[in-house]
Amino acid sequence: MQVVRCLGCGLVYVSPRLDAEALRRHYNTGESSRIEYYLDVEAADRRSFAEVLDRAERLVPRGDLLDIGPNVGTGMAVARERGWKVHGVEINAEAARYCREARGLDVIAGTLEPETYPPGRFDVVLMGDVIEHVASPKELMRTVARVLRPGGAVLVSTPDISGWAARLLQVKPVEHIHYFDAKTMERLVRAAGLELVAVEPLDRYHDLTAMVHSTTFGGLFRALAPAFRLAHRALGDVVVKLPLRENLLAVARKPAPA
Repeated sequence: MQVVRCLGCGLVYVSPRLDAEALRRHYNTGESSRIEYYLDVEAADRRSFAEVLDRAERLVPRGDLLDIGPNVGTGMAVARERGWKVHGVEINAEAARYCREARGLDVIAGTLEPETYPPGRFDVVLMGDVIEHVASPKELMRTVARVLRPGGAVLVSTPDISGWAARLLQVKPVEHIHYFDAKTMERLVRAAGLELVAVEPLDRYHDLTAMVHSTTFGGLFRALAPAFRLAHRALGDVVVKLPLRENLLAVARKPAPA
């Protein structure tokens, strides 16, 4: 696989790209997006999701929220605690089952398709570190626009390939098959018929003692697992926000009727 840039639109992507069925198989083998990792880093993820929800709530009153790719449901749990009515779609069947059985969350195993929900079903759609994984970001964003109510908002976080941190830490061709910057993300949003509110830097929280399952650096962190486990036993969760500008957050709205 090679990571290439389109000379026409500037989108960076993996060539050749896996199709939707190959991606479904990949995310159900445990090769990446392991639920153990997301459980280990929950303390950090709760803070990151809280900040994204703060951003959403400045635009839209709390109502029906769809989380695409919630994995173990940390973001959904935070949103539910804040009064949102939460729903999710998760490609990893094991993670979807965990959401339903361990957390009582309404999560469908699979991918978001045009027929999954009726038009105008949700006030907010969240996609946290998802759009870089999918076979067709354009089709997914069009479906998101379809299920949003007029005036509803979508918030998309993804590695920012224009920055050094994402180029160093997030180029993982087996997992990340599309790489966005502010311009290509804006183009994607507008092509779906959505109004762009902002594309802004997003610094996430990280748990420095819970990186055992991370695939960054080709699994180097896994090789350091004994050291991470020892540090976690000694220190607990060490949660920090690293000012790397590794990610971007795109915020968009569905136009309301005139």
